[in-house]
Amino acid sequence: MRIKVALRNLIISQLIIILFLVFAYVTWFPYSFSTLGGFTKTALMLVFVDLVLGPLLVFIVFKEGKKYLKFDINVLLGIQIIAFAFGAYSLFLKHPAYAVFTGDRFTLTNVSEIYPYQPWHKDFSRLFLSSPMLVIAKLPDDEQQKSNLILDIVLNQQPDIDKRPQFYHAFAAHIDTIFSKSLSVENVFSDEIAKQKLQQFLKQNNGKVADYAFFPLRGNDKKDVIWAFNRKTTLPVDIIESDPWLIQELQQKTQQPLAIN
Repeated sequence: MRIKVALRNLIISQLIIILFLVFAYVTWFPYSFSTLGGFTKTALMLVFVDLVLGPLLVFIVFKEGKKYLKFDINVLLGIQIIAFAFGAYSLFLKHPAYAVFTGDRFTLTNVSEIYPYQPWHKDFSRLFLSSPMLVIAKLPDDEQQKSNLILDIVLNQQPDIDKRPQFYHAFAAHIDTIFSKSLSVENVFSDEIAKQKLQQFLKQNNGKVADYAFFPLRGNDKKDVIWAFNRKTTLPVDIIESDPWLIQELQQKTQQPLAIN
């Protein structure tokens, strides 16, 4: 009977955890954002607490005919629910609410870095069940405001504009400007490893190089990768785990201009 109760707890917990993690992976961490930090460790914590610790404690505590057995089981279930809620909320805080374009790159801005549910503009409000929103952050047009903002960022070490929703603008309205700043394919895929990753991406998506625009993307773990957009739909496709600053690094190593064939 003890094994039966523990297995029942394990199956139910497993079903709940799997459904939640599938939702988080698809909705909160699309485009392989899960590889950029914030997902794996929290997911493993959820699995350990709710799939291992919970059923194990039930197995240890359960003894048929034991006095206050129902109370003990309810306490353990309560602990599991609290642990699950804590893990789910932690994952919620770590997921990107916005993918912000600034200058020449995208940055993932997590829920924990800003409070995206009270944005400057209602068009940029985010719901609990929302995927990351594409936006562009721009400096104010007023020169005095721009100077004050830069001083605030540089001298007072305040968050940059990619963490400030009041400077967000609609992505679609600036798509031509954004795409004009895409990476040079010849530069960013200049070495053999990068070329192989590009070919793998093209094969998976059944496309050609000319079909895509490529941008630097900084993830939650400060890891920089390449983010590919479909030029026709102007929508993101997937990330390529390759260094977007490859050409600059090679030039620094050789201390001379690098010829690209």
